[in-house]
Amino acid sequence: MKKKGLYFSIVVAFSLFAFALAIVPQVQAAYPEPDKVIEFLHHSSPGGGAGLFVLTCGELLNKTGIVKAKIQVQTRQGGSSAVALNYLHSKAGDPYVVMHWTTAQLNAMNRGATVMKLQDITWLTTTVEDGNVMIVPYKSPYKTAKDLLADAKANPKKVSVGINSVGGSEHIMAARIERVAGLKFNITAFEFSPTQLIGGHIDMAFGNTAETSSHVKAKRARVLANMGETRVPYYKDIPTLIEQGTNAAFTQFRGFFGGPNFPPEAVKFWEDAFAKLVKTKEFNEFMKKSDYVAAYKTAAETKAFIAGYNAELIKDTKYIQESK
Repeated sequence: MKKKGLYFSIVVAFSLFAFALAIVPQVQAAYPEPDKVIEFLHHSSPGGGAGLFVLTCGELLNKTGIVKAKIQVQTRQGGSSAVALNYLHSKAGDPYVVMHWTTAQLNAMNRGATVMKLQDITWLTTTVEDGNVMIVPYKSPYKTAKDLLADAKANPKKVSVGINSVGGSEHIMAARIERVAGLKFNITAFEFSPTQLIGGHIDMAFGNTAETSSHVKAKRARVLANMGETRVPYYKDIPTLIEQGTNAAFTQFRGFFGGPNFPPEAVKFWEDAFAKLVKTKEFNEFMKKSDYVAAYKTAAETKAFIAGYNAELIKDTKYIQESK
Protein backbone atom coordinates (compact mmCIF):
# COMPACT_ATOMS: atom_id res chain seq x y z
CA MET A 1 0.00 0.00 0.00
CA LYS A 2 2.82 2.35 0.79
CA LYS A 3 4.45 1.65 -2.58
CA LYS A 4 1.18 2.33 -4.38
CA GLY A 5 0.74 5.59 -2.48
CA LEU A 6 4.29 6.67 -3.26
CA TYR A 7 3.87 5.77 -6.93
CA PHE A 8 0.60 7.75 -7.07
CA SER A 9 2.24 10.79 -5.46
CA ILE A 10 5.12 10.70 -7.96
CA VAL A 11 2.70 10.47 -10.92
CA VAL A 12 0.63 13.39 -9.59
CA ALA A 13 3.72 15.52 -8.94
CA PHE A 14 5.11 14.81 -12.41
CA SER A 15 1.77 15.64 -14.02
CA LEU A 16 1.53 18.94 -12.16
CA PHE A 17 5.10 19.78 -13.18
CA ALA A 18 4.36 19.02 -16.85
CA PHE A 19 1.17 21.10 -16.68
CA ALA A 20 3.07 24.01 -15.17
CA LEU A 21 5.63 23.89 -17.97
CA ALA A 22 2.83 23.91 -20.52
CA ILE A 23 1.17 27.04 -19.18
CA VAL A 24 4.32 29.05 -18.34
CA PRO A 25 5.33 31.24 -21.33
CA GLN A 26 8.54 30.14 -22.99
CA VAL A 27 11.50 32.41 -22.37
CA GLN A 28 11.98 34.57 -25.44
CA ALA A 29 15.35 34.79 -27.13
CA ALA A 30 17.18 38.05 -26.56
CA TYR A 31 16.55 40.70 -29.21
CA PRO A 32 17.97 40.82 -31.78
CA GLU A 33 18.62 37.15 -32.41
CA PRO A 34 22.06 36.77 -34.03
CA ASP A 35 20.81 34.64 -36.93
CA LYS A 36 18.08 37.13 -37.89
CA VAL A 37 18.57 39.73 -40.63
CA ILE A 38 17.46 43.27 -39.77
CA GLU A 39 15.95 45.24 -42.64
CA PHE A 40 16.86 48.92 -42.76
CA LEU A 41 14.22 50.46 -44.99
CA HIS A 42 14.17 53.74 -46.90
CA HIS A 43 12.04 55.28 -49.63
CA SER A 44 14.35 56.84 -52.20
CA SER A 45 17.10 56.23 -54.73
CA PRO A 46 20.24 54.53 -53.35
CA GLY A 47 22.45 57.45 -54.41
CA GLY A 48 20.38 60.14 -52.70
CA GLY A 49 20.76 61.61 -49.25
CA ALA A 50 18.43 59.15 -47.55
CA GLY A 51 19.98 56.13 -49.25
CA LEU A 52 23.52 57.13 -48.31
CA PHE A 53 22.51 57.92 -44.72
CA VAL A 54 20.73 54.60 -44.14
CA LEU A 55 23.47 52.54 -45.82
CA THR A 56 26.20 54.20 -43.75
CA CYS A 57 24.29 53.86 -40.47
CA GLY A 58 23.72 50.15 -41.14
CA GLU A 59 27.34 49.53 -42.07
CA LEU A 60 28.70 51.38 -39.04
CA LEU A 61 26.35 49.67 -36.59
CA ASN A 62 27.65 46.32 -37.84
CA LYS A 63 31.27 47.37 -38.27
CA THR A 64 31.56 48.79 -34.74
CA GLY A 65 29.87 45.72 -33.26
CA ILE A 66 27.03 47.76 -31.74
CA VAL A 67 24.62 45.48 -33.61
CA LYS A 68 25.77 41.90 -34.10
CA ALA A 69 22.88 40.77 -36.31
CA LYS A 70 23.34 41.52 -40.02
CA ILE A 71 21.70 44.73 -41.23
CA GLN A 72 20.49 44.72 -44.83
CA VAL A 73 19.42 47.97 -46.52
CA GLN A 74 16.31 47.87 -48.69
CA THR A 75 14.71 50.64 -50.75
CA ARG A 76 11.01 50.59 -51.59
CA GLN A 77 10.37 53.54 -53.86
CA GLY A 78 7.07 54.96 -54.97
CA GLY A 79 4.30 57.31 -53.94
CA SER A 80 6.69 59.76 -52.25
CA SER A 81 7.41 57.15 -49.54
CA ALA A 82 3.84 55.74 -49.47
CA VAL A 83 5.04 52.35 -50.78
CA ALA A 84 7.67 52.03 -48.05
CA LEU A 85 5.30 53.20 -45.30
CA ASN A 86 2.56 50.80 -46.34
CA TYR A 87 5.08 47.96 -46.42
CA LEU A 88 6.20 48.88 -42.88
CA HIS A 89 2.56 48.94 -41.76
CA SER A 90 2.15 45.39 -43.11
CA LYS A 91 5.02 44.36 -40.82
CA ALA A 92 3.20 45.42 -37.64
CA GLY A 93 4.83 43.89 -34.57
CA ASP A 94 7.94 42.86 -36.51
CA PRO A 95 11.05 44.23 -34.73
CA TYR A 96 13.28 43.24 -37.64
CA VAL A 97 12.08 46.02 -39.97
CA VAL A 98 13.35 49.51 -39.09
CA MET A 99 12.69 52.53 -41.32
CA HIS A 100 14.46 55.82 -41.90
CA TRP A 101 12.33 58.90 -41.32
CA THR A 102 12.58 62.42 -42.63
CA THR A 103 10.16 65.00 -44.09
CA ALA A 104 8.76 62.82 -46.88
CA GLN A 105 7.35 60.20 -44.51
CA LEU A 106 5.65 62.74 -42.28
CA ASN A 107 4.04 64.51 -45.22
CA ALA A 108 2.90 61.30 -46.90
CA MET A 109 0.95 60.56 -43.73
CA ASN A 110 -0.21 64.19 -43.46
CA ARG A 111 -1.67 63.94 -46.97
CA GLY A 112 -3.58 60.79 -46.05
CA ALA A 113 -1.75 58.92 -48.82
CA THR A 114 -0.83 55.91 -46.68
CA VAL A 115 -2.39 53.11 -44.66
CA MET A 116 0.14 54.05 -41.99
CA LYS A 117 -1.00 56.89 -39.73
CA LEU A 118 1.19 59.08 -37.55
CA GLN A 119 -0.23 57.48 -34.39
CA ASP A 120 0.83 54.03 -35.69
CA ILE A 121 4.50 54.98 -35.71
CA THR A 122 6.87 53.72 -33.01
CA TRP A 123 9.56 56.36 -32.74
CA LEU A 124 13.10 55.13 -32.12
CA THR A 125 15.46 58.08 -32.52
CA THR A 126 16.46 61.34 -34.16
CA THR A 127 20.13 61.41 -35.11
CA VAL A 128 21.14 64.45 -37.20
CA GLU A 129 20.14 67.73 -38.78
CA ASP A 130 20.75 67.65 -42.51
CA GLY A 131 20.84 71.21 -43.85
CA ASN A 132 20.01 72.11 -47.45
CA VAL A 133 21.06 74.78 -49.91
CA MET A 134 19.51 76.36 -53.00
CA ILE A 135 21.51 75.66 -56.17
CA VAL A 136 21.38 76.77 -59.79
CA PRO A 137 23.44 75.70 -62.85
CA TYR A 138 26.89 77.26 -62.77
CA LYS A 139 26.15 79.32 -65.90
CA SER A 140 22.69 80.36 -64.71
CA PRO A 141 21.70 83.98 -65.36
CA TYR A 142 20.63 84.15 -61.70
CA LYS A 143 23.63 85.36 -59.71
CA THR A 144 21.81 85.82 -56.38
CA ALA A 145 18.72 84.45 -54.70
CA LYS A 146 17.16 87.90 -54.98
CA ASP A 147 17.61 87.81 -58.77
CA LEU A 148 15.89 84.45 -59.02
CA LEU A 149 12.99 85.31 -56.70
CA ALA A 150 12.40 88.67 -58.40
CA ASP A 151 12.10 86.98 -61.79
CA ALA A 152 9.83 84.28 -60.35
CA LYS A 153 7.54 86.91 -58.86
CA ALA A 154 7.40 88.97 -62.06
CA ASN A 155 6.85 85.87 -64.20
CA PRO A 156 4.71 83.24 -62.41
CA LYS A 157 5.57 79.62 -63.28
CA LYS A 158 8.59 80.71 -65.35
CA VAL A 159 11.31 79.52 -62.95
CA SER A 160 11.42 75.71 -63.00
CA VAL A 161 12.22 74.00 -59.71
CA GLY A 162 13.04 70.32 -59.27
CA ILE A 163 11.96 68.35 -56.22
CA ASN A 164 12.85 64.75 -55.39
CA SER A 165 9.39 63.77 -54.15
CA VAL A 166 5.96 65.29 -53.64
CA GLY A 167 5.77 66.51 -50.04
CA GLY A 168 9.48 65.90 -49.44
CA SER A 169 11.96 68.40 -48.05
CA GLU A 170 12.57 70.08 -51.42
CA HIS A 171 8.84 70.54 -51.95
CA ILE A 172 8.49 72.07 -48.49
CA MET A 173 11.32 74.53 -49.18
CA ALA A 174 9.80 75.59 -52.50
CA ALA A 175 6.36 75.95 -50.90
CA ARG A 176 7.66 78.06 -48.01
CA ILE A 177 9.41 80.42 -50.43
CA GLU A 178 6.21 80.73 -52.48
CA ARG A 179 4.13 81.50 -49.40
CA VAL A 180 6.51 84.11 -48.00
CA ALA A 181 7.57 85.79 -51.24
CA GLY A 182 4.17 85.68 -52.94
CA LEU A 183 5.31 83.92 -56.10
CA LYS A 184 4.76 80.71 -58.05
CA PHE A 185 7.40 78.28 -59.29
CA ASN A 186 7.00 75.66 -61.98
CA ILE A 187 7.58 72.63 -59.72
CA THR A 188 8.37 69.18 -61.14
CA ALA A 189 9.22 65.97 -59.26
CA PHE A 190 12.25 63.97 -60.42
CA GLU A 191 13.99 60.95 -58.96
CA PHE A 192 17.03 63.10 -58.14
CA SER A 193 16.76 66.84 -58.83
CA PRO A 194 20.46 67.87 -58.77
CA THR A 195 21.07 65.53 -61.72
CA GLN A 196 18.31 67.25 -63.67
CA LEU A 197 19.78 70.62 -62.73
CA ILE A 198 23.27 69.97 -64.07
CA GLY A 199 21.65 68.45 -67.17
CA GLY A 200 20.07 71.82 -67.86
CA HIS A 201 16.47 70.66 -67.45
CA ILE A 202 15.52 72.93 -64.53
CA ASP A 203 16.50 76.36 -63.24
CA MET A 204 16.84 75.63 -59.54
CA ALA A 205 17.04 72.75 -57.09
CA PHE A 206 17.76 72.03 -53.43
CA GLY A 207 20.15 69.56 -51.89
CA ASN A 208 22.29 68.78 -48.87
CA THR A 209 26.07 69.07 -48.89
CA ALA A 210 26.64 65.43 -49.88
CA GLU A 211 24.38 65.88 -52.90
CA THR A 212 25.71 69.26 -54.03
CA SER A 213 29.37 69.69 -53.06
CA SER A 214 30.87 67.68 -55.93
CA HIS A 215 28.84 69.66 -58.48
CA VAL A 216 29.85 72.94 -56.86
CA LYS A 217 33.55 71.96 -56.79
CA ALA A 218 33.40 70.95 -60.46
CA LYS A 219 31.67 74.23 -61.35
CA ARG A 220 28.56 72.52 -62.58
CA ALA A 221 26.40 74.30 -59.98
CA ARG A 222 26.42 77.40 -57.78
CA VAL A 223 24.91 77.91 -54.35
CA LEU A 224 22.63 80.92 -53.90
CA ALA A 225 21.41 80.43 -50.33
CA ASN A 226 21.48 78.32 -47.19
CA MET A 227 17.93 77.10 -46.54
CA GLY A 228 18.06 76.68 -42.76
CA GLU A 229 17.76 79.29 -40.05
CA THR A 230 21.53 79.00 -39.71
CA ARG A 231 24.26 78.24 -42.23
CA VAL A 232 25.54 74.70 -42.65
CA PRO A 233 29.28 74.42 -41.83
CA TYR A 234 30.45 73.54 -45.36
CA TYR A 235 28.72 76.51 -46.96
CA LYS A 236 29.42 78.87 -44.07
CA ASP A 237 30.14 81.79 -46.43
CA ILE A 238 26.74 81.55 -48.14
CA PRO A 239 24.01 83.61 -46.41
CA THR A 240 20.63 82.11 -45.55
CA LEU A 241 17.48 83.24 -47.33
CA ILE A 242 16.49 85.01 -44.11
CA GLU A 243 19.75 86.95 -44.17
CA GLN A 244 18.95 87.90 -47.78
CA GLY A 245 15.55 89.31 -46.87
CA THR A 246 13.20 86.37 -47.51
CA ASN A 247 11.82 84.97 -44.25
CA ALA A 248 11.65 81.33 -45.36
CA ALA A 249 13.64 78.51 -43.76
CA PHE A 250 13.57 74.76 -43.37
CA THR A 251 15.77 72.28 -41.53
CA GLN A 252 15.58 68.58 -42.32
CA PHE A 253 16.13 65.90 -39.69
CA ARG A 254 16.97 62.22 -40.06
CA GLY A 255 16.17 59.37 -37.74
CA PHE A 256 14.55 55.94 -37.52
CA PHE A 257 11.21 54.47 -36.50
CA GLY A 258 9.40 51.16 -36.32
CA GLY A 259 5.92 50.16 -37.34
CA PRO A 260 2.81 49.54 -35.21
CA ASN A 261 3.23 47.37 -32.11
CA PHE A 262 7.01 47.49 -32.26
CA PRO A 263 8.05 45.60 -29.09
CA PRO A 264 9.28 47.69 -26.12
CA GLU A 265 12.47 45.64 -25.75
CA ALA A 266 13.31 46.41 -29.39
CA VAL A 267 12.65 50.12 -28.82
CA LYS A 268 15.09 50.07 -25.90
CA PHE A 269 17.68 48.19 -27.94
CA TRP A 270 17.62 50.69 -30.82
CA GLU A 271 17.54 53.68 -28.50
CA ASP A 272 20.74 52.42 -26.90
CA ALA A 273 22.29 51.39 -30.21
CA PHE A 274 21.83 54.79 -31.85
CA ALA A 275 23.01 56.57 -28.69
CA LYS A 276 26.24 54.57 -28.96
CA LEU A 277 26.49 55.06 -32.72
CA VAL A 278 26.42 58.88 -32.62
CA LYS A 279 29.34 58.84 -30.15
CA THR A 280 31.62 56.71 -32.34
CA LYS A 281 34.60 58.16 -34.15
CA GLU A 282 33.37 56.66 -37.41
CA PHE A 283 29.94 58.27 -37.23
CA ASN A 284 31.39 61.65 -36.30
CA GLU A 285 33.71 61.44 -39.32
CA PHE A 286 30.66 60.63 -41.46
CA MET A 287 28.78 63.61 -40.00
CA LYS A 288 31.67 65.94 -40.76
CA LYS A 289 32.04 64.60 -44.30
CA SER A 290 28.28 64.90 -44.93
CA ASP A 291 27.98 68.28 -43.19
CA TYR A 292 25.45 66.95 -40.68
CA VAL A 293 24.86 68.56 -37.30
CA ALA A 294 24.42 66.26 -34.29
CA ALA A 295 20.82 66.14 -33.06
CA TYR A 296 20.42 62.89 -31.13
CA LYS A 297 17.09 62.38 -29.39
CA THR A 298 15.71 59.37 -27.56
CA ALA A 299 12.46 57.70 -28.58
CA ALA A 300 10.42 59.77 -26.11
CA GLU A 301 12.23 63.00 -27.02
CA THR A 302 11.66 62.33 -30.72
CA LYS A 303 7.96 61.74 -30.20
CA ALA A 304 7.64 65.03 -28.31
CA PHE A 305 9.71 66.92 -30.89
CA ILE A 306 7.66 65.58 -33.82
CA ALA A 307 4.45 67.07 -32.40
CA GLY A 308 5.64 70.65 -32.94
CA TYR A 309 7.75 70.01 -36.03
CA ASN A 310 4.93 68.24 -37.84
CA ALA A 311 2.41 70.95 -36.99
CA GLU A 312 4.33 73.27 -39.33
CA LEU A 313 4.57 70.57 -41.99
CA ILE A 314 0.78 70.18 -41.90
CA LYS A 315 0.46 73.88 -42.81
CA ASP A 316 2.87 73.32 -45.71
CA THR A 317 0.93 70.26 -46.87
CA LYS A 318 -2.32 72.18 -46.82
CA TYR A 319 -0.75 74.95 -48.91
CA ILE A 320 0.62 72.42 -51.43
CA GLN A 321 -2.75 70.70 -51.79
CA GLU A 322 -4.60 73.98 -52.22
CA SER A 323 -2.05 75.13 -54.81
CA LYS A 324 -2.69 72.25 -57.19
